[in-house]
Amino acid sequence: MDLSKVKTLVVDDMPSMRMMIKAVLRDVGMVDVREAPDGEKAAESLDGAAVDLVICDWDMPKMNGLELLKRLRNDERHKGLPFIMLTANAQRDHVVEAIDAGVSDYLAKPFQPAELVRKILQALRAAGASTGRA
Repeated sequence: MDLSKVKTLVVDDMPSMRMMIKAVLRDVGMVDVREAPDGEKAAESLDGAAVDLVICDWDMPKMNGLELLKRLRNDERHKGLPFIMLTANAQRDHVVEAIDAGVSDYLAKPFQPAELVRKILQALRAAGASTGRA
């Protein structure tokens, strides 16, 4: 899989977290990485440009990650878009709610960079298999 061609949107209200995630992505060759500070800005960004993957924090102002996920899953253009949810709250009810909303994968903070990369690869493979892009 050529990760250099994967367009990624990183959504988190903490600039330091966005920077850290972008560094992990660049380390594995992902160079087309966009960012948004909240779900509202992410939705605006997705209306204007296509991406192949969203990595999104749950807890953010304006529009949280779950609200963004639900919005994307209700939009035909983004229904199958790989979406990895990051959160400090890994309680069972949160995980179930994200799964019910159609999340591709879920990762609790703090996380190891290798675990994020593993989940990215899994989500992209699953999306490629379902869309024929792999």
